[in-house]
Amino acid sequence: MGVENNNVVIATTWNENEVARIKTWVHEIKDKFWESLFIFGPVAINSKTTVVMVPDGSKEGWEESDRGDELRSKFIAEIEKANYGDGSSPWDYVEVGFGEFGQKVLRGNCKNVYGHDGYAD
Repeated sequence: MGVENNNVVIATTWNENEVARIKTWVHEIKDKFWESLFIFGPVAINSKTTVVMVPDGSKEGWEESDRGDELRSKFIAEIEKANYGDGSSPWDYVEVGFGEFGQKVLRGNCKNVYGHDGYAD
């Protein structure tokens, strides 16, 4: 028996070229299960598109969980390739974990620039 915890990455951009680049990257995974963990939302207001990597469903310590962790890290690294020289990015992203470990923002690139009390730094 293992710990059941879920990790998900949510990434949003206005940049259509970046969405196309990430779609190509996902398609190159060449494994239907791992490819299926990526969902591309519709283009929304301000031309925003969201890409979600859903949880892999495995328990912590399983080989599949380790592979899911590795793929999430590769996805984030792929997003970060688009970073500009000043450190900004056309992407906003966050990785969150939730389940038997509780809930937590694990990493992301968004800062609370307006000091809104309802959001963490």
